[in-house]
Amino acid sequence: MLPLDTEDLLFRIKGRIRLDGFLHKTDDKGITKGFSEAITEAINKVNSQATILVGIESTLFIWPTSHVSTQASELAENSSCKTILKFVPVEVNDILKKIPKKKSVKVEPVRVVNLDLMFETTRPGIVETVYIQHDGKANFHFKMTLPIDVVILVNPDDSWTKLQDQIVESISSQLTDMDKCIQRYAKGETVPIPQPFHFELPDQPSLTTVIYPAGIPEEEVEPQRKEIHEELGLDDKPYLRRSMSYNFPNDELLNKYLRNIHQYIVPPDTEDLKIYLVHGSYTYHHYAQDEMNDVGWGCAYRALQTITSWYKYQGYITIPIPNHEEIQKRLVTAGDKSPDFVGSSDWIGSVELQSVLNTMNITSKILNIADGSKFGEHSRTLVEHFEMQGTPIMAGSASLAHILLGIAWNEKTGITKFLVLDTHYTGEDDWPTAIEKGIDWKGEDFWMPKETYNLCLPQRPEGV
Repeated sequence: MLPLDTEDLLFRIKGRIRLDGFLHKTDDKGITKGFSEAITEAINKVNSQATILVGIESTLFIWPTSHVSTQASELAENSSCKTILKFVPVEVNDILKKIPKKKSVKVEPVRVVNLDLMFETTRPGIVETVYIQHDGKANFHFKMTLPIDVVILVNPDDSWTKLQDQIVESISSQLTDMDKCIQRYAKGETVPIPQPFHFELPDQPSLTTVIYPAGIPEEEVEPQRKEIHEELGLDDKPYLRRSMSYNFPNDELLNKYLRNIHQYIVPPDTEDLKIYLVHGSYTYHHYAQDEMNDVGWGCAYRALQTITSWYKYQGYITIPIPNHEEIQKRLVTAGDKSPDFVGSSDWIGSVELQSVLNTMNITSKILNIADGSKFGEHSRTLVEHFEMQGTPIMAGSASLAHILLGIAWNEKTGITKFLVLDTHYTGEDDWPTAIEKGIDWKGEDFWMPKETYNLCLPQRPEGV
């Protein structure tokens, strides 16, 4: 996965390549052959001197195949990649730099260098001859625009010349993968547009790009995901669903809710404790969000929203994250509450969460802890949950509801710490304040003695 603290540069090259070709036959083989030929022509074009890279919000133009640019004296053959920062602004989430240091990890936000892919239509000094032929056979003309999106992580001191060659090679490779996508998913005269998606994967130092066909449901591309899982040695948890694709800095800034807030928290001493964390992505939901004053009664509703967001980001559900009224309506529909419950400010607990999840076809288990002082005795169960299920857990008492995102445990000594996301936080949705006040590792004394806790442990559906 991309390291949180990195000075590397992530080059992102986006553009549109237009396929323009003919089909000599309109059976399955004839169609896929015609598109393969058109993509081969596109690859040849990418490797020609007609290819141009343009810096976003910049006057920089680069011809990567010939290693020249409009800043030839600066971006010379022996230049380093970081030289481009003089001419192209970087995309970066500077807000992360403001995260308080006393409880959070050091963060050097990923810097993205955005370049547009374009092509010269004519080149000076070259006269091209146009030949027109007609063989008397019926041909069918087709057009398709391919959305190119290539990412390359580099050390700032790496060779600029080498990077240009790598960009051309990566675009060509992506076109080849798009051809494979068309070959795999074309059905008769229906040819889907290949689309690139980028993913963070365990033990991978950079992003992994996968080409999926537009308009094809997730369940129909699961065999492709399974093949990639086997190739990369991934386990049977989802990593490659479209909804799990990487959020670039500008995407993150546009998000209404904070995502994966736990990744910036300093872990407990790993020499004494083994850490088990939530798997995948979620968004942080808490008191007073969405212009709604639910302070004092809405913490379990917020816990349910956080849990629902996890299922949505992992691609298990497609419904919007429910608001309080929608949650109440689901409880009425499930038979747990009377109709006058809708619109009330009544508190709900773990059992109600289980009922609402059931209406979404999500199963869950309830773990009862009769005394908060005995919370640590259930550490093994919680460890197994995060290892096998990886979902956020709701821990509810008589009047409070928290989210568990992880556990740190020493099996020999029994010492345990809990990563707690606080649904009672009422501050702004900005990284520094939320990390300072909304999440932390807690000891066993965090749980109230003689208080009964019911934990809702949502279960993960099968499939990658």
